[in-house]
Amino acid sequence: MAKVKILCVYDGGITRELMERMKELERYDAEVSFVEDREMNAMGPITDRMLLIEQNGVDAAPTCPEFLEACKDKDILVVHVASINKEIIAACPNLKVAAVLRGGYENADVPELTKRNIPLINAPWRSADAVADFTVGMMIAENKNIARSHKLLFEGTWCKKYPNQAYIHNMRNCTVGLIGYGYIGSRVAKRLTGFESRVIVHDPFVEPEKLRAQGVNVVDLDTLLAESDFVSLHLRLSDKTQKFMNADRMSKMKRTAYLINTARAGLLDEVALADALKNHRLGGAAIDVYEVEPLPKDHPYLELDNITLTSHLAGTSCDTMRTSVEIGVEDLERYLTGKPMLNVRNLK
Repeated sequence: MAKVKILCVYDGGITRELMERMKELERYDAEVSFVEDREMNAMGPITDRMLLIEQNGVDAAPTCPEFLEACKDKDILVVHVASINKEIIAACPNLKVAAVLRGGYENADVPELTKRNIPLINAPWRSADAVADFTVGMMIAENKNIARSHKLLFEGTWCKKYPNQAYIHNMRNCTVGLIGYGYIGSRVAKRLTGFESRVIVHDPFVEPEKLRAQGVNVVDLDTLLAESDFVSLHLRLSDKTQKFMNADRMSKMKRTAYLINTARAGLLDEVALADALKNHRLGGAAIDVYEVEPLPKDHPYLELDNITLTSHLAGTSCDTMRTSVEIGVEDLERYLTGKPMLNVRNLK
């Protein structure tokens, strides 16, 4: 029987050293080879490429020429940010499985793979721990003025009074509302138990009874917005969630509440948020993702004194890329041993 041919495309995020773990699959009569996506040689270009594809679709990015040349006789393709587009798919008559080692899978042409009955897998929780840690950190940084104090000290100012002075609370006295309860939202909730926070959840894409069966305190959206001291977004971006947090929904939040977004920029209306913060209809916000990155120098966020900003760092961890490969290896091992894969994103 011919060996199953697996092609892995490494880059500056998932390096050759990390991708080498795919060699473990050769114990199942597979042949693993590697090519480099040379344009994606550092995290800057990788972040730019991911944002480009998220905003404009897989066809907005160029095909990696080394990938196209090497893929033609392969059964399984494994990528990080290289595009598995129509050109690549058409060049692979033997393709059985496509794998994107990211939390998202926008760099794969899902309709085309589905049409050809080719399963697509990804690494859905690769950065979940990193983002969950960061999210809780952002809550505390905004509430306790950590970033603002740091900045002012470097400017020579010893500040003891901040705009939120009247509502700086301990986390044990706060209600945290999580919108979305997937891999990240559930991990944020777990971390908040250590702070003794009250956690309430609304997920428009999961049946409430399924969440209640896990011991989750499920509420409707209006209740969550009205009762939360922190509202944290953990939804995937789609047509149904675009600008999910708009001016109307922000108006239903407490005037002392904080809005946290470490998920996707498109989940909230940036203009509406800046206006709500400027006019103190919200207590504050902590934001890691933006519609335009890097953040423009004239962005209205930069005029505010009640917002904590970071440069799209939530998923940054030396463990994230390693975890991506681990997840991919586990699923492909299942495929090669005749077991159902865990993270198939099409063919459902």
